[in-house]
Amino acid sequence: MKTYVSILFFALSIYAGLIFSQTIFGEVKNTAKSVKNEPKIITDKNIVAIVNGQKITRQELYTLLTDTYGEDALDVLIRRTLIYQTAEKEGITATSAEIEAKLKKLINVEIEGLMRTYRIKDKADLEKELAKVDSSLAQLEEKLSKKMRKQAEIELIAEKVMEKTITITEDELQKTYDQVYGEKIEASQIVLKTRREAEEALKKLKSGADFATLAKNESIDRASAVRGGKMQPFSPKDGIGSQVAHLKVGELSNIIKTDYGYHIMKITDKKAAGNKSFKSARGELEKIARNQHYKERLGPWLISLIENASITKNLTTD
Repeated sequence: MKTYVSILFFALSIYAGLIFSQTIFGEVKNTAKSVKNEPKIITDKNIVAIVNGQKITRQELYTLLTDTYGEDALDVLIRRTLIYQTAEKEGITATSAEIEAKLKKLINVEIEGLMRTYRIKDKADLEKELAKVDSSLAQLEEKLSKKMRKQAEIELIAEKVMEKTITITEDELQKTYDQVYGEKIEASQIVLKTRREAEEALKKLKSGADFATLAKNESIDRASAVRGGKMQPFSPKDGIGSQVAHLKVGELSNIIKTDYGYHIMKITDKKAAGNKSFKSARGELEKIARNQHYKERLGPWLISLIENASITKNLTTD
C-alpha cells in the first residue's frame, strides 16, 4: 500500500505538472476536462482557466509562481543565461543527437532513483505500479522527456564549455586506473568527533562489541552508519587506504584522524587488481577523470560567472 501511494503521488506530480507538490496533492483524475456550461476554447490570452464561470488570469498564475518559487526560479534562469552566453562566446553548441543522448541518461537516472527510493525491484514492477494509476512507463518517460529536455541541453553545454579548461595528466590517469581497476580494500568504519570518544569505542570493540551495531548507534558519518559502517571500496595506495593497507581481513585499525573526525576501521575483504591493462582502459579513464574534474569545478565556475556578470533583478508581483 505504501509503494502504491508513493507511486500514485509521483505519477500525479509528473502527469499534472504539479510544481507545488508540498501543498497540492491527491488522487485527482480528468481535471483538464471542461465544465459542461463553459466554453471549450478560451480566446483571451490573459485568461489561463475558467472555473465555474470565474476567470483565473495569467497575472494570478504569475503571482503565485513568483511568490512560491520566484527568487529560486529567477536564479536558475540567470545561471542558464550565463552558461548560454559563455557558450556563444566560445562558439560551443549542442546537436539534437547529443541532447537526446544526454536526455536519455538523465531520464534513466531519474527512473532508477525512483525505483531505489520506493524499493521497486525492476522496470516490470514499476510498470505494474504505474498501471494502478492508469499510466505506463512509456508515458512516464515521455513526461520526463518534456520536463528535463532543457536541463539536458544546459548540462551538456556546461560540460562542453568546462571541458576546454580541463587538462588530464598522466599521474591523474594512473590514479584513476588504480581506483577503477587496481587492488581494492573493503572495510567498515566508525567515525567519532573526538579522540576520547574513539578510544572508548575502540575499547568496546576489543572487548567484543559488535562493529555494525556500534557504527549504527555512534558513528557521525551517517551515510556509512546506516549500512553498519560499510564503506565504498577504496585503493590501498593513497589517502586513508595507505594507513590500513597492512591490515589483514578481520583486523581493526588504530584510530585514524582525518578532517572528518576520528576513524576506526575494520577490514572486511581485499580484492585483487583487475586484468585490464592501462593502455586498453585509457579512453575510459580519461572520461572518468574529466567527469570528476567537472563535478569538482562546476560550483566554483558558476559562482565565478555570477560574480563577473552584470546582473540587475526586478522581480515583482505588482
